[in-house]
Amino acid sequence: MIKQGIEILKKDNFKILKGKRVALLAHAASVDINYTHILELLLKNNINIKVIFGPEHGVKGAAQDMEGVDDEKEIVKTVTLYDGTYESLFPKIEDLKGIDTILIDLQDVGSRYYTYIYTASFFLEKAKELSIEVIILDRVNPIGGTQIEGNLVESGFESFVGYYPYFLNRHSLTIGEMLNVINDKIGADLKVIHIENYKREDSPDSLVNWILPSPNMPTFETALLYPGGCLIEGTTLSEGRGTTKPFHFIGAPYINSSKLKMILDSHNLEGIKFRDISFKPMFQKYANEICNGVELHITDKFDFLPLKTYLTLIYEIYHNFKEFDFRRKEYEFVEKPIAMDLLFGTDKVRKAIENGEKLENIYKMLTPPKEGLEIINKFKIY
Repeated sequence: MIKQGIEILKKDNFKILKGKRVALLAHAASVDINYTHILELLLKNNINIKVIFGPEHGVKGAAQDMEGVDDEKEIVKTVTLYDGTYESLFPKIEDLKGIDTILIDLQDVGSRYYTYIYTASFFLEKAKELSIEVIILDRVNPIGGTQIEGNLVESGFESFVGYYPYFLNRHSLTIGEMLNVINDKIGADLKVIHIENYKREDSPDSLVNWILPSPNMPTFETALLYPGGCLIEGTTLSEGRGTTKPFHFIGAPYINSSKLKMILDSHNLEGIKFRDISFKPMFQKYANEICNGVELHITDKFDFLPLKTYLTLIYEIYHNFKEFDFRRKEYEFVEKPIAMDLLFGTDKVRKAIENGEKLENIYKMLTPPKEGLEIINKFKIY
C-alpha cells in the first residue's frame, strides 16, 4: 500500500519536528489517510507550529482562481500568500522570524501551470536566505509518473503558471522531485520525506484518497484533463468554471455544439469522446448565459493525451468560429505576453494556430525536448 509523506511523518512519531519552531505551508488537501488535516495532527502531537501559510485558494481551498484571499482565522497565526497582488506571492521575512523548519505538504496535480510548486519554491529561496531547513512531505503525482507531454517555458515567458524553464506541461514528477529540480539552483537545506511503495509506472489515480486541492479540481479525471484544459483559460471560451464540471465542459454562446462535436470526432483522438452540450456558468466567463460546446469524457486514461486534445479543440474553434479570440486581458499579474503564450511558455504555438499550420506540425513543436527529458530523468526519486 502506498504511504505518502504525511504517513511516514506519523509513523516516525513526528520525530524530525520535535523541539523545533515550525512554519507550515499547507492547503485543504493536506490530509492523511483518515482525512485528518496536517495542522490538527501536528497540534495533537505537540509540534510547535508558529505560523501556517496558505497558497493560492487559501489554507481551506475556498477561493476561486486569481481571487485574493484575506488571512484566515485559525488557531495559529495564518498568512495567505495570494491576496490579489504580485507582492503577496512571496513569504515575508517577518513571518519567518524565529522559525527553525518550514514544513510543506501540498497536493500537486502534475501540470506545469498549477501554482503550488512555485509558492513552495519561494519558500526555498527565503529559507536559503535565512538558513532555515525545509521539509517537503512528498505526495503521488495523481496523473502518473511516466506519461509526459509538452515543451519547456522559453525566456521571456516566465510567470506564476510557469516560473522556471524546467517542467513540461505534463511533467510526470512528484512535488518532491520538482522541488529537487528547483533547489538544484537555489541550494537550500531541503529534505524530502519520500513516499513508500510508490512505483512510477503505477496507474494514474493511485492516490490513497482524493481531496479537492483547489475549487475547480473536484476529481482525478479533472486533473487528467488539466494539462490541456488549463489552456482554455487563455481564450474567450468558458472552461466550465461556474459549473459542476470545470475543464470537462468547454464552450461559449457563439459555438455550434453539434458542428464542433462533428469536427472533433473526425480527428479520432486517443482515449477521449466528446458529447455536444449546453451549459450555464453561474460565475466567471459568460455568467448566467447559455454556452454551447462539448463535454470531454476520458475513455482510456493511459492513451489519452490532454495537451494534444485541447490543442486540437482550440485550433478547430479558432478556424471555424470567427467570434473566438485569445484572452487579451491581464492573467496571473501579467498583461504581456498574453495568457495563451504564458501557458504554452512560448508564442510560437499561438502564432502557428493563427497562421493555419497543420495540426500535426504544431503538435510536433510540443514534443518533449531532450533537455526536458534529461531534467526528469536526473531528478527522479522513485
